[in-house]
Amino acid sequence: MNNESESHDLDREVDASMRMFERSKVGHAAAITPIVPARVLWVLDGSPQDETGLTSALDLRDRFNIETLVLDARDSVSGDSELAASMCKKISGARPVSSAEGEAYEKILASLDRHDVDLVIIPCPFGRSFEHVGTDSAGTVIDVLLSRCPKPILVIRRDDQPLGECCHTVSMIVGSECDMEQRAAGWVFGLANEKATVTLNLVIEKEHFENIRSILEAIDPEKPFEPEQFSDALTKTHQTIHAAMAKTATQRNLSYRLSPQAGEIAPPNPLSDKHKMLLVMPLEADDRFGQGFVQDRIRRSPHPVLIVPGHTSG
Repeated sequence: MNNESESHDLDREVDASMRMFERSKVGHAAAITPIVPARVLWVLDGSPQDETGLTSALDLRDRFNIETLVLDARDSVSGDSELAASMCKKISGARPVSSAEGEAYEKILASLDRHDVDLVIIPCPFGRSFEHVGTDSAGTVIDVLLSRCPKPILVIRRDDQPLGECCHTVSMIVGSECDMEQRAAGWVFGLANEKATVTLNLVIEKEHFENIRSILEAIDPEKPFEPEQFSDALTKTHQTIHAAMAKTATQRNLSYRLSPQAGEIAPPNPLSDKHKMLLVMPLEADDRFGQGFVQDRIRRSPHPVLIVPGHTSG
């Protein structure tokens, strides 16, 4: 009887908290300042994906008048590159940068040490065709950059997912509470097109959800834990960023929705998905679980993915 009473009390507390949250989700929340790039490093790998990267760089140039630095990061290239020089001719004001010795990721990180940029554009899989590699397509270069790159990384995937069109639908995916959520949301609103749809997607992956549900059902076998309850809890723990994004979307005349998902199939969509979408993911660099979550999303996504890492300064 005592357990039943405590259960009803908990349900009432959750309901009351959610009602209070719904009333305040736009209210006093501070609007998010959009972030747009001024200078980007566009990385070439010599594959057909360079043309897809070019489309993205051109879109950013047209929208934000960015300065574009072009790096040929192929393993066999040292110093200046004819490929980088030829690609620069296709973007107004672009200029090539010299390539250091070493692996592709070493060349990229060395260029970031020498040049102050706001964003890195990189193909994935690096140096290989997405169509031929499929779901095993993240690769070593992305693995290293996820742990060591100090700047946001725009990972370019399929050629039928041009960045400009993908920015009509922008989804920020959060797998756990992260200090970079606010900054990632700034990029969401900076890159979103006029009248875009913005989504805050709160994800608890199936294995994690099942583990927690097993524990709770062992504690109280008479009351199975439902996904809807977990979704409510997700919303409650992320109410600050939810309220801020809702308010910012209203101010900018954008559509906004919250999508908490627990134990379900979560974004990104299957590799066969033809819908155009930009995924934005905050990442704390020292969080190994977070790195695995982001890497898995990159591997499974046909869409471009923007990673906003925790060691970004400023």
